[in-house]
Amino acid sequence: MKNKQLAPGMHDKLFKRAQSVYQIEMRVSNFLMASGFNRIDTPMIEYAGVFEDELDNHNYHLFDKHGDLLVIRPDVTQSIARVVATTKVTLPIKFSYSGKVFRNHDELKGLQNERMQAGIEIIGFDAAVAITEALDLAKSSLHLAGVKDYRIELSHAGILQTIFAAFDEAQVELLATRIKNKSITGLTEFVKQNPSEFDDFLINLPRLFGSAEDVLKSAKKWVKNPEILAALAEIENLSHDFAQSTVDLGMLAKKDYYTGVMFRVFSDKVPYAFLSGGRYDKLFERFDAGAVSAVGWALDVDAVYEEIRQDIVFGGGDA
Repeated sequence: MKNKQLAPGMHDKLFKRAQSVYQIEMRVSNFLMASGFNRIDTPMIEYAGVFEDELDNHNYHLFDKHGDLLVIRPDVTQSIARVVATTKVTLPIKFSYSGKVFRNHDELKGLQNERMQAGIEIIGFDAAVAITEALDLAKSSLHLAGVKDYRIELSHAGILQTIFAAFDEAQVELLATRIKNKSITGLTEFVKQNPSEFDDFLINLPRLFGSAEDVLKSAKKWVKNPEILAALAEIENLSHDFAQSTVDLGMLAKKDYYTGVMFRVFSDKVPYAFLSGGRYDKLFERFDAGAVSAVGWALDVDAVYEEIRQDIVFGGGDA
């Protein structure tokens, strides 16, 4: 018998939810276009190589009639990078987009595998100017979307990249796991077996999250490396633009192409970030285009709806 039920992780949007998600998407998209960003729409299905070098079980795969492996896009950023690298798009350029992305989560987590995103990519501009513009636009977009209370969490990919460069591949894999788990015992054991100039910083890394002012003050006591100190200064300068900013220096980059400041936006109502982004200069190397300075963020429109749903007045049914 054919399965006529919803696939795991998929949801129908009806009434209040459907209308509200659409309105949030349109409001943010129109604002970004009015701010000088070129609208771009990329295909929902791409060759798997656009997104992965090895098979990723969290992606939705299918084969075309020639037997080539395809992926239903898990994000839009890499599709845009493909466009820039393989066409005659003139840099610098600013893109905005909105559309659905698909990520196959563990069924037990209860997460939606189909989500609506809206976002920006600022490509080929001065990185310091671009990151400031991106964060300003993020604040304005959140305001337009109706998000009132949130906190931004900052980090910098260059911090852990600098540390990882001091170790071999196996050591990096072990170290990354212990950083992800915020294991004080595990990191203490690691530095005993693999001493480096970063020993004090690594041992204290699980504690280096929270208030921007407190975390950065503490971090400076445990590290002397000039590259890491420069990254800390960059975070500190940006943290002044937000009344409620936190820092997590143990934030692992989701993708290896991130190179600079990373940020996520949280609230007390939604248990995961509803806006995230950062600087990702290395992405274009994936398409043999060399390093290009780029900054972007993606807004999870479905998560924003969950954040503001109690404030939305709707005359029809609720879903």
